[in-house]
Order: sequence, then C-alpha cells, then structure tokens
Amino acid sequence: EVMEEYLKMRWSENIPPVGPVPTGDSAVAKMRLLCMAQMNASAVLRDFADLTEEDSDTLNVEMARTGCVGQSFSSNLAPKEATARLEGPAFLVYYGPAFLQNLGNDSPVKRLSVLAEIYRCARELWPASVAKAAINVTIRIDVVKALSIGDILDATLAGDVWLLVKHNESEAFIERSSKKKLNKMIAAGQRFQVLDHTNLSLYVPSPPRSRAGVGPASA
Repeated sequence: EVMEEYLKMRWSENIPPVGPVPTGDSAVAKMRLLCMAQMNASAVLRDFADLTEEDSDTLNVEMARTGCVGQSFSSNLAPKEATARLEGPAFLVYYGPAFLQNLGNDSPVKRLSVLAEIYRCARELWPASVAKAAINVTIRIDVVKALSIGDILDATLAGDVWLLVKHNESEAFIERSSKKKLNKMIAAGQRFQVLDHTNLSLYVPSPPRSRAGVGPASA
C-alpha cells in the first residue's frame, strides 16, 4: 500500500504533467517506468502503447509482482495474474533506470522491448511459484546499461550472443558470450537463457506526435 501511494504521488507530481493517474492492467508498470526513466518518462510512456502484446503483458505482470507475502497492488492497477494469485520471485532489474535514462538516439519502444525480454528470460530461470512469493531476485544488467540498441545488435552481428546467466539463487547477470564460451557453459551445466532480440525488427520509428499527442507535429 505504501509503494502504491508513492507511485501515485510521483505520477501526480511529475513535471511535465503526464495526465491522470492511470488505471488498468498497465498502471503499475507505467508508474514504475515513469520513476525509472525520469527525464525520459514522457517518451517512454508514449511508446509503451506501441509495444507488442507479448512485451506489454510481460512488463505489466512482472513489474506488478511485489516480492512480499500477502501484499499486492490494487486489482484495478495490475493484471489479475499478479494480484489474484501471489507468486514469485519478484525481479529487481539493477541498472534498469540507467538503461531507460541513457536513451540517446534510441527509440524508447525498443529499450522497453529489451527490458521485457530480460524479464522473460529471468522468469524462465526462476519459474513463478506461490512458495517464492516473498523472494526477490536481482537481475544485473551492468554490461548493457550504457549501450545503444545498435551496440547490442552489433554484438549479435559479430557472432556473439547476449545471455542472462544465473550465478546463484538470488542473482543473475547479463553477459556477452562467444559461441565457444557458450559451448563451455553448456558443458559445465551453467544455467542461462539466450536473449532473443528478433522482436526489435517489429518496431519501426513512430511518426512525430504533437505535444498534445493528437497527431503529427507541424512542420
């Protein structure tokens, strides 16, 4: 309840204003993204609407998990999956705010898509369970926090892969790996997930929008 009121307060007091406090399945995700993105909040929230259903659903659910027994966000602010049946672990994406604040020339929707993929990979490594509702897991994205989307894709074009590697029961790290190193990790029984960035090709640049958000900006 305290976190929910804090998120509502941050939304209401944001400058520039971003409208009424949101409701619906995406409300908690949007309010958390506003806090994370800071000066890029308006752009990030604008592009949230352009996410694929898979990406938006992932962010809506994972960002609404509390990591606390018996505590959930209000049912009108988050998906039923995150409020009716409390499961965990919840994920803390360490350096997630820096990743959204270092937009540069990137499209915000592509950064959001990468964030959704990180959550999906984390959930594969830690399947949701009622028994883990009070557990929090840290996902370290240090190595990509300051990279552009182009930098991330260039690594793939060079033949490397991006992995989310489970180091222990409470921590996983994003790592860049060669195929040779990948084979060694498989042989050693290391647990990891390969990040799939093919979804990024689905996102094309949006046309300019007016400040009122009702159409293309005037020339």
